[in-house]
Amino acid sequence: MAATAVSLTGCTVNGPDPAPEPGGTTPTSSAEPASFDFPARPAELPIAGKQDADVCTWLASEQKAQLEVGGGRPVVKSGNNYNGCTFLGQSGRAQYGISLRVVPEGLDAFAKKLADSAPAQDQVNGFGAVRSQVPGAEGLGCAVFVDAAEGQTLYVDMTLTTPGAMDDQQMCEKAGQAAAAAVTTLQAKG
Repeated sequence: MAATAVSLTGCTVNGPDPAPEPGGTTPTSSAEPASFDFPARPAELPIAGKQDADVCTWLASEQKAQLEVGGGRPVVKSGNNYNGCTFLGQSGRAQYGISLRVVPEGLDAFAKKLADSAPAQDQVNGFGAVRSQVPGAEGLGCAVFVDAAEGQTLYVDMTLTTPGAMDDQQMCEKAGQAAAAAVTTLQAKG
């Protein structure tokens, strides 16, 4: 299997805003939507309209072993959530879930809705991405959103179920690895 490239380099933990430069402009308020400049997509990933069973095929056996997750089952539907698949895993004492979901909305528009006051722009296998954690609940997980196709976002969520067993950077690295694995599989299906 080819090596997977991912450029996730740690997580932004919300902290105080930097002091304004003398004579400079005031930093953007966290109430204003984030603005991103994503690179051109290397391809269109085939995620539009995919159902739960399809999404559960986006991690190959070798990828699941690397992520230390098993099986894969459709996400629990509660209300109007997105189609997807959840994989449960364990690394040392850390127990977690990794969910892959299909958001029928472009990343630029979707990223502006994130609850995170400081989402970080990134790339996964050459695709524009945003890394995010919920303010005040950073210790619960990390999400990576990938600009998969026109009007489509791949949403990869890593949720820690063993409090304190991983730090923010480890959770975001695991989410990034899962995003890279799913993108690699989808590129092969292209």
